[in-house]
Amino acid sequence: MGSLSGTFLPVLVLIPNIGTRNTFLLFAFVLLAVSLVGLFWELGRRAVLYLAMRLILLALALFAGGGIVKHVEFGVLIHEHESMYNDIQVVQWGHGVWLKLNEGQGVHSIYDPDSVLVGGIWDYFLIAPYFNNPPFTAGEVDSLALIGSAAGTVAKQYTEVYGPIPIDGAEIDPEIIEVGRQYFDMTEPNFRAVAQDGRYFLANSTSTYDVIAIDAYRPPYIPFHLTTREFFQQVREHLTDDGVVAINVGRTRTDWSLVEVLASTLKAEFPNVYMVDLEQPGQDLINVLVVATKQPTSLENLEQNASLLADPILRAVADASIPRAQEFTTPTMVFTDDKAPVEQVVHGLILSFVTGE
Repeated sequence: MGSLSGTFLPVLVLIPNIGTRNTFLLFAFVLLAVSLVGLFWELGRRAVLYLAMRLILLALALFAGGGIVKHVEFGVLIHEHESMYNDIQVVQWGHGVWLKLNEGQGVHSIYDPDSVLVGGIWDYFLIAPYFNNPPFTAGEVDSLALIGSAAGTVAKQYTEVYGPIPIDGAEIDPEIIEVGRQYFDMTEPNFRAVAQDGRYFLANSTSTYDVIAIDAYRPPYIPFHLTTREFFQQVREHLTDDGVVAINVGRTRTDWSLVEVLASTLKAEFPNVYMVDLEQPGQDLINVLVVATKQPTSLENLEQNASLLADPILRAVADASIPRAQEFTTPTMVFTDDKAPVEQVVHGLILSFVTGE
């Protein structure tokens, strides 16, 4: 009974209703009560001394607890709360607002009221369509789907650059959507945020999109069902004729295994796959934008289309991307719904990072 209660009560009842901290305290107090029964059974009146110690601990837990769950290493914490899926933190850093989740090692959204570009992987999603065959212009980008929309950074950038095009965003945590609206100015009328799993959302959508952007990390993992050939088949079916899919993938300085396996799986469904590597000096954990095109294309398309760009924001991102872009031509393992050991790949990446090999 203890094993069953300890497994199901926290997940289904306690954490959703009273939070993680109070769940720990509740179970701790139950264990204290059990220990007190044993003490009185064995020691009789002498157990009153131990009871006083427990009352002190109880008072400390009730009146001295609370506060910040996890201190931030930089910036000012302006909001923190716990949802059913995440510990959510909003951090003010200079002029920008950052969204951090759980252990806080990854930044999931950035909002800068003074700049469209925020200096991260989000910026590079803007140039994904320009791997299409030239001449390709900004006017041909008419729709966007986001799998893992977080607090709406990419949606805001696409709206600023491409105008009020229809944007659908799937974000599994409804409270992240609310945080986006409250702290990240996620109020674009053309952006529809849906609190659903990304694959479920796509499977039940009747729309097609010019761009499907996938940024569904729960660092350091990607949900396995968003990495398989069957999922990318669904993605391809929801793209327009000249549509592209772009994925945020991580690597270390020496370990490209996660990038390679996702690029290989995309290559099984799309004619051409490209990588834009965002390595920076002194950076050990690196983002790579992996882009796949529905039509047969070539690497030279990006430079040819960039020469036609009039928007200074798009031109700046394209110029930064051209020397970093390369075509992926050496497929390895292909993930399927039956076998997608993404956790093992990530564990190997972590091990290589820790050992420096």
